Amino acid sequence: MNTARSGRDGHIDALKGAGILLVVFGHLIEKPSAQSMLLQTLYTDIYAFHMPLFVFLSGIFARKTLKSQDYRKIAWTLFFPLVVFQLIYLGAGRLTGWYSYSPLTPYWLLWFIASLIGWRLLLPLFASPIGLAAALIAAIFVGYDDAVGYALSAARTIYFLPFFVLGHLYGARLVALAGRHRPAFSCLFGLSMLLVTLWWVNGLDGAALTGSRDYSSAAPFPAYPGLGRLLVLSLSLAGVLGFCALVPSRSTMLAWFGERSLSIYLVHGLIVMVLASSGVLGSVSLPVMIGASILIAAISATLDTPMRRLFSPPPRGLVTFGEMAGGSKAR
Repeated sequence: MNTARSGRDGHIDALKGAGILLVVFGHLIEKPSAQSMLLQTLYTDIYAFHMPLFVFLSGIFARKTLKSQDYRKIAWTLFFPLVVFQLIYLGAGRLTGWYSYSPLTPYWLLWFIASLIGWRLLLPLFASPIGLAAALIAAIFVGYDDAVGYALSAARTIYFLPFFVLGHLYGARLVALAGRHRPAFSCLFGLSMLLVTLWWVNGLDGAALTGSRDYSSAAPFPAYPGLGRLLVLSLSLAGVLGFCALVPSRSTMLAWFGERSLSIYLVHGLIVMVLASSGVLGSVSLPVMIGASILIAAISATLDTPMRRLFSPPPRGLVTFGEMAGGSKAR
């Protein structure tokens, strides 16, 4: 569904909205999942496709060529927020006792912003079918190099690059295809999640789904790690396309969250850190967790307008903060 007055694609906004709610829920159950098999299963399945989904959607609206104003937009809408929130999260991490990161490693969820900068800069080199094949090969072979890791989000940038390039080349058509054949693609989603779950129950390291670890520490198949990663990437893609069929083309609520997804992404982690450090999440039921995820996303979304103003270029750069993460304006 295209919203003529706003120039936005309602289905993609809805997909982003559903995806960001899963991001919040996944982060909310990240630590409590250690004590619950149900939460561990949900956490694993979510991580099999929800970040590939965001990368895929971001690629749909990325430009193939970069001009001077594009570099300016990247600096204002991605690099500056990354620096600001890196400092905020480092401080919050010290206060709450959350994870410990070095200043040059994007803090926790901020890896996506750092990688998004990388994907935008790399796209001109990979925006072709041959480039897509090269990106896939790089994603598989980077796992053999233990020197590429969390620093500057290098490992994840390379790992998820095929999804970004695929989204740029064929994303709109694939989303439309999933929308036209909802029953088949919905079954594909269910099958992919079933296979991920069975694989995880039989020894798959959940870290292999994140692209942040090399094969020596998280190999999908110890004997054939490259083949294992290819299978993981294939299951993730199946999950992404299947999820596109599950999310309705028209959903005002999901679209509202989707339009504010980048602001929600940046802010919600601070709320999660406070709640987790208080110990309250350990005794909360699953329905409450789901409701809390929606509430946290809604609270985070209230900061969208001031963040757009703060992190938008001066007047001659008309792109807004939220559009840089796959905002639904035509290329």
